[in-house]
Amino acid sequence: VRTKPSLRAKAVRIPTWKKERAPASWRMTFAQISRGKQAVASLLGGRRARACPMADDELQEVRDNFYVGNFQKALQLCESTSASNDVAQSELDATLARCCLAIPLFDRLKAMQNSECPGQQAAALMAVIMKSRNEQQKAAAKEKLATLASQSHDMSCSMLSAICLGMDGSYKEAVQQTKAHPTMEMQALCVFMCLSCNQVAMAERQLAEMAGNNDDSAVFRLATAAVKLATGDPEEAYLTYCDLSTQFPPVEGEDSETGSVLLQTGKALANMQRGMFSEAVEDLTRALAAAPNDPDVLVNLCSCMTHLGKNDEFQQHYTKLEQVSPTHPFVVKTQSVKDVFARFKA
Repeated sequence: VRTKPSLRAKAVRIPTWKKERAPASWRMTFAQISRGKQAVASLLGGRRARACPMADDELQEVRDNFYVGNFQKALQLCESTSASNDVAQSELDATLARCCLAIPLFDRLKAMQNSECPGQQAAALMAVIMKSRNEQQKAAAKEKLATLASQSHDMSCSMLSAICLGMDGSYKEAVQQTKAHPTMEMQALCVFMCLSCNQVAMAERQLAEMAGNNDDSAVFRLATAAVKLATGDPEEAYLTYCDLSTQFPPVEGEDSETGSVLLQTGKALANMQRGMFSEAVEDLTRALAAAPNDPDVLVNLCSCMTHLGKNDEFQQHYTKLEQVSPTHPFVVKTQSVKDVFARFKA
């Protein structure tokens, strides 16, 4: 039994689970812990093609903190880092915009609509797609994003365009979009897309192609953990989330192994898959304290309370989930079941 995780180069992140491959005792858990397509758009970032090795080195800390979910820390790093060339500067500006999208800071994103950086324009369009209630406005933003990705050939634009396609269920087109930029981040996005549509074997093959390039990077370790969870190896995934939490604390100099909301949720998922629901609740409670309106934290708490038979706590978290994310797949599914019973009674 490991009492203190080591900093190992392994795996990481959370897909939609394949129920057919899961034991029956896990299926309710998987049905209720879908990460949600909007979460993918918030948490995944991107960059332009690797044209400069120096850019890879000087921005690695920014990149790693962004992908593990330390968005405030990554934002500060973006603002304090001086890029040595135009390629690195473009990536830095795009990552800053993605941090604003994830925190979120919509006022800053609104000001980026006319930015000279394509990645910042794409992030501003993504904010409209994710938050607007006007369907025509959302459709126009999607069209602009697709055009921007096609014309600019920018890494961040292509990634957000692929994410947008995945949110709409166009996984085949989304995977094809990721192939346009053979970078570590795009390969990881391809892994997550494959897992989202239950193509675990394809995700494993894509992960194998990623191996050997930069196995210490956070994005590779996140992708590996996601595959481990999908293939029934929650212990290895849990250790990876612990390693990343230790290596990348949300606050610099903080002696804590709790990690970001993303990593706490990942640890909870691994514990849920192992049947350790009480431990999962502890992880999620810490995450909830940092992000009380996070839909992924709330839906997983609902799942844990169902398994623990705590109906009052379940109703509390479910009511909050309905308020903060009325279009969440779990909410929509649950409400549809209620409507069926209502029609039957009528």
